[in-house]
Amino acid sequence: MAFCPRGSGRAAARQHRRIWQPSQPPHHVFGERGALALPVLESWRIHRYDPMTPLTFSAPSYALLQATTQCWKCAKATPVTTVWVLSFVDNEGVEEPDDEPEIGGTAILGYIKALDPDTAAHIQEVAPWLKPGRSKTASATYWANHCEVCGAIQGDHFVRGVDGPLFPQDQAGLDAFQVIAGRGPLSAQASASQSGWMDLVAKRLG
Repeated sequence: MAFCPRGSGRAAARQHRRIWQPSQPPHHVFGERGALALPVLESWRIHRYDPMTPLTFSAPSYALLQATTQCWKCAKATPVTTVWVLSFVDNEGVEEPDDEPEIGGTAILGYIKALDPDTAAHIQEVAPWLKPGRSKTASATYWANHCEVCGAIQGDHFVRGVDGPLFPQDQAGLDAFQVIAGRGPLSAQASASQSGWMDLVAKRLG
């Protein structure tokens, strides 16, 4: 059984929110291919939560999904990680009394601009290649995967795309993921992508 992507409500109108319809064939999406590599940063100081950044996205629990890909720049194998959530509430854009937050089920996060300190510390511990970096392709700074060998960003457009390493095409692809349980709830400033295969991750967590 092949997995098909899906989207949800207000998310489709948001910048950087990528929604694929099941009727569309898989296509290649591009991340940092052709972009310049960023230096590997030794200090974690810039990774700390900035209290001036609103954390509008919340989830009761999360997990980290890990796979391996070939770096576009140096062609070496490198791990990549994405954040999966069981459900979420997104208050981005909720400013007036009549505005309603977006509520969704299982999803993976992308273009993460900020994280709560506990989640950030967990990621730094188990997936240090997932860290803030400046993407010239996206013209933004977000928590992106970096090649462990050369430091080049493996952009979210690529790793989370339909043909990317973090979007399984079938059950075998999903089973190949390493799934790391989170450590409590999550707060972030991020966007979310949804697809049917993400529901199956909950079974891996028991």
